[in-house]
Amino acid sequence: MIRILAYGLLVCFASSCNAAEATAAKDAQALADRLTGNDKQAASNNPQCKLFTPAEVAEYIGSSVVSGKNAVSGLGCQWVAQAGSGDVIVAVVPEEYFEVPSLAIGFKELAEIGTNAFVVPELGGWAAGALNGKEGVRVSVAGSKASEASAIALLKEALKRHRS
Repeated sequence: MIRILAYGLLVCFASSCNAAEATAAKDAQALADRLTGNDKQAASNNPQCKLFTPAEVAEYIGSSVVSGKNAVSGLGCQWVAQAGSGDVIVAVVPEEYFEVPSLAIGFKELAEIGTNAFVVPELGGWAAGALNGKEGVRVSVAGSKASEASAIALLKEALKRHRS
């Protein structure tokens, strides 16, 4: 009798643990979907994912990338290197969310590119951004070919394509 009761308690405990794990996994996926923007739209409908092809993006970091995925709560697109490490992110945010990291080490203003334009080293790569009317365009590059120059080149091209 005690064994049956103990076994019953064990089964109930295991079942509730499995249910808790399933709920936690579901909650984690829902959070991931909100953070990337997958809860709002497919990457194929994301305007930033349409700005560049994977082949074009690869030129900025020196390695092949997978198709763009939603990022930055759907305001951006991220292309990740197929092998090794590296990625490219292009994001367009409302002006009030655009930040200029002027206190970061290595920060440079790029007045010749546009309003509040900058480039800065970031997390082993480079980030660049500028205001474009009432929106801010921000790009980042990381990978074997990523450099200050490639971040600036990507920003210029993103601004040109976003304005079109």
